[in-house]
Amino acid sequence: MSAPARVTPTLEPSVAATFDVLSNEIELAGARCIFLDTLIGELMPTVPPEKRERLIVGMHAVDLLAQHLTSLSAFARRLGGDAPADAVAPVGPALADITLGDLADRMHVALGGEEAGLQDRSDPGDLDLF
Repeated sequence: MSAPARVTPTLEPSVAATFDVLSNEIELAGARCIFLDTLIGELMPTVPPEKRERLIVGMHAVDLLAQHLTSLSAFARRLGGDAPADAVAPVGPALADITLGDLADRMHVALGGEEAGLQDRSDPGDLDLF
């Protein structure tokens, strides 16, 4: 997917709002890691015993990634909470660099930009490779 069709280049939300939106997206990525960890755990009994050690290593890597994302989210939230109330962030150019269109659109709207006309916001979208 590509970046959104309409990114407002002059969009300048507060630094606090920007970090809050970033934290929410990091938490969404963390939730996807938890889902993946659960899925791997459910599939563990179906894997031949000689391959389970590799799968366990993968589960540990996914768990570490989820913890990493949780820590980054907490860091971003603290930065946003500690930012001066009048500080703004010019986010338009950075949003244009996001290659997942649904992610860029979601962040654009959350930061005060106009909706790009997505049909269903209940699905976080991003990328399906099937």
